[in-house]
Amino acid sequence: MRKTAFILLCSALCFLSACKEEGADLRPGLYVDHDIIEAFGGKEVRISGQASCYAGFDSFSITCAAWKINDVTDLSGHKPVVWNFDYTLVVPADATFPQYLTVTATDVHGTEMKKMLTIRYAPATTAPFVEGLQPQMAVDYDTVQHQGECTLSATLYGEDRLTSAVVEIPDVDFKQTYDLKAREEKIAWSCMFTKIGSYPMTITVNDNSGNQTVSEHLLIVMIPEKADPVEDYPYLWAFKSNTKESDYIFGFYQYMSRRDDYCYDVTVYAETDDTEFMFAPKRETNGARKFGQSPYVEGKVISMQDKPDYVIGYKPGQGYWGLTVDLRNQIITKWEPDYAGADKSQLYVSADWNSWTFDAMQAGATPYQQQIDVTIKKGNQYFCFATATDWTHMWRVWNADGDMAGWWFSEDGAGDGATLPAITEDVQANISFDTAIQWCYIKKK
Repeated sequence: MRKTAFILLCSALCFLSACKEEGADLRPGLYVDHDIIEAFGGKEVRISGQASCYAGFDSFSITCAAWKINDVTDLSGHKPVVWNFDYTLVVPADATFPQYLTVTATDVHGTEMKKMLTIRYAPATTAPFVEGLQPQMAVDYDTVQHQGECTLSATLYGEDRLTSAVVEIPDVDFKQTYDLKAREEKIAWSCMFTKIGSYPMTITVNDNSGNQTVSEHLLIVMIPEKADPVEDYPYLWAFKSNTKESDYIFGFYQYMSRRDDYCYDVTVYAETDDTEFMFAPKRETNGARKFGQSPYVEGKVISMQDKPDYVIGYKPGQGYWGLTVDLRNQIITKWEPDYAGADKSQLYVSADWNSWTFDAMQAGATPYQQQIDVTIKKGNQYFCFATATDWTHMWRVWNADGDMAGWWFSEDGAGDGATLPAITEDVQANISFDTAIQWCYIKKK
């Protein structure tokens, strides 16, 4: 009898356990990641957390009467016992602080769980910025009307809403002020100039958090430059325009790789601040095309073959530089190359293809240059740089273990050797090999 009663009791307990409501083991409650949120007008605010209950939820809402926020989610269709929420709202641009946001989770029985969040003011820390203008800009001067008109526009951005912008050109007493209200604004202005010259211009932008940006520009009023049409060449050549091509046996023209449409890269070494570079699609200093810099606008690349002396050489400054020439957008830019891995090991050169002998090069003017004085024999047309007698390709290098470490560009960028001009008599020359820019100069002594 006792055994039967015990079995019945266990069965009843199992039945009760099976009928236990799903989710009854959950700890009910409403949890939000942050009770206090710092914001400013126009900022995106994220509210996330979790609500849980035994019965299941009927609805979930986030409300703020002052900001006219009343976002309600109907959950009656599937009555979740756990509701994970991740809500993003944009603070009104004209918001006042502090404000209170109510998060409410209502279960199927009408029981509410509420959480009140405080949103208080904290200013933006990122200053506004200006887009759409170059540091230097050309203004065409009409020699008949004796004036030049500048019409410009810019887009302004701010983390907080923008409040004002001022465009000033002090040398012509130009000042224009704009009242702004949004985080992104566009402004435009026009100014007339009566004289050729350079005119500094500033754009001062303020936001609601007290941040300010002063963008500085230079307007260059000049006679119009009618640049020649451009082509998308397979590659370009860079050369030092203030040196003589006749002084070089090899290396005067330095190969430039085509990075993109109309866009070419090269890494150069400028001996002094006055070293000038120009660019051409063929190894000709005055060929069908020669690109250089405008004498008026720094960094503006142009070609004017009807006035070959008009274009000047680009001066990057003393040292190693990467240069990018964008023919379509008429821009020359410089950048600092990464030559930390340049090979500084001992190099040997064979100045005579037929001799099968190598001579050690000496350290040059920089840590990455090695030089040697040689006599180039009549009829010789080949060179090889190596630490072993293998000249399958020109300018091949080995590491300390004797393994091949890399190939250098040859004159056509393919790494398949370089051919010298015909040597009609013995020539005294200096060979300078630069492992930072992966190039070789052979100059007459």
